[in-house]
Amino acid sequence: MYRDQPMQTTVQDVINFDGIGLHSGRFVRVSIHPAAANTGIQFMRVDVSESRQTIIAHPDNVEQARLCTRIVNDDGVRLETVEHIMAAFAGLGIDNATVRIDSGEAPILDGSSLPVVEAINRVGIRTLSTRRRTIVVTAPIVVEHAGGWARIDPADMLEIDAEINFDDPAIGRQRFVYKHGDGQFEAELASARTFCQMRDVAAMQNAGLALGGSLNNAVVVEDGRILNDGGLRMEGEFVRHKILDCLGDLYLLGMMVRGRVTTSRPGHAMCAKLIQALWNSPTSYQIVEEGTLVDHSDGFAIPEVAAAAAAHA
Repeated sequence: MYRDQPMQTTVQDVINFDGIGLHSGRFVRVSIHPAAANTGIQFMRVDVSESRQTIIAHPDNVEQARLCTRIVNDDGVRLETVEHIMAAFAGLGIDNATVRIDSGEAPILDGSSLPVVEAINRVGIRTLSTRRRTIVVTAPIVVEHAGGWARIDPADMLEIDAEINFDDPAIGRQRFVYKHGDGQFEAELASARTFCQMRDVAAMQNAGLALGGSLNNAVVVEDGRILNDGGLRMEGEFVRHKILDCLGDLYLLGMMVRGRVTTSRPGHAMCAKLIQALWNSPTSYQIVEEGTLVDHSDGFAIPEVAAAAAAHA
């Protein structure tokens, strides 16, 4: 369950899982390890030389990619499709972890964050003795990409208001507003699966993408029909998954963000633009240590801190 409290956390013990990479089609092994306070989320590509393994979840390491989230370190070592793991960390309030992985792509599992959430909940979450840091949005940031747009504004909590519109009537126009809080991720987003239209599958595979995709790890629609046995897991599963992806991408800021995201036609490339635009506009946010919430005259609440961390610290 999400730890809505001021102290940093990590996983209680090592977590192991494996699966197929959605785009590569390769078998991947992953282990999540406890990490000390202020480590943040770091990935280690154990299939490359030790000196080049580490890729830190940070806006400077985000690289735009088609149909997934990609991070890259200074040595050019890349890792793709990290969004569902990052969403699980954000949703459960995991501040610090080291993720060891033996491939250039994280496994897709069932297409959602649920398997990672369940694995973390089985071992438990450890509270650390260092206060959590949060990015508090203080001025609006707006980006556009491929006919869609995203905006983040000041707010007293993290909210994501997303709308999608697809021509297949099985999806159509959907909107959902997610308010981040204790238990909300598990209840509203965690089990929402990635999806595609059947007509796009061949084109993606011809481009070397979705080679590991199947009805076991994605919702597939065709001419108004859901092709998966059992249909959808929940009402609005498509837009909920887009919000899940957005949450995971936002967590690449390296800490939780407090602000209201409004977006139309969201995607990974647009989320990458949004977090990089925010990070590179230090007058639009403060980095604070969590403490007692106090009301401010500007209309929203921010944590009371002894000393706010400098931007880009």
